[in-house]
Amino acid sequence: SMVSTQSTGLDRSHAPSMSQNISSSAVTSLVPYRVSSKQVLLGVGDNFGTLHILEVPWSLRQASPNELHAMSSYFDRECSRIDYYKDRDANRGTAVVDSAPQIPTALETQEEEEERLKKSFNNYLNMEKEFLVKLGLKKEDDPVQLIH
Repeated sequence: SMVSTQSTGLDRSHAPSMSQNISSSAVTSLVPYRVSSKQVLLGVGDNFGTLHILEVPWSLRQASPNELHAMSSYFDRECSRIDYYKDRDANRGTAVVDSAPQIPTALETQEEEEERLKKSFNNYLNMEKEFLVKLGLKKEDDPVQLIH
């Protein structure tokens, strides 16, 4: 049975309209061939050098009456979505969570890298202790073995 996206509110635009297993190897080439106005074949070559010949179903070679409008609407929605996220990200500014790992912007000396890694690992150890205290597996006054 067919489900209408309008009546159910489900968006299936990300789902393939058809799926076909061809080969366990990577597909390396696709060549369509029109036999007649009623038949189109698709040659599929794989990494093993095997040629697979498939017949393209009528529903995939003949546009539905509403397809052009549906696809135009889909692309308009996607463009609007991309613009929304670009605007949202631009308005967020440079607010970054402090616990996010710091990625070096320039080459570090070995000492700077070791210090950064120690600091990051010590932060992890402190978070681990907080977590274990919340679970009741450690006491608040239990020491944390930090790296110096």
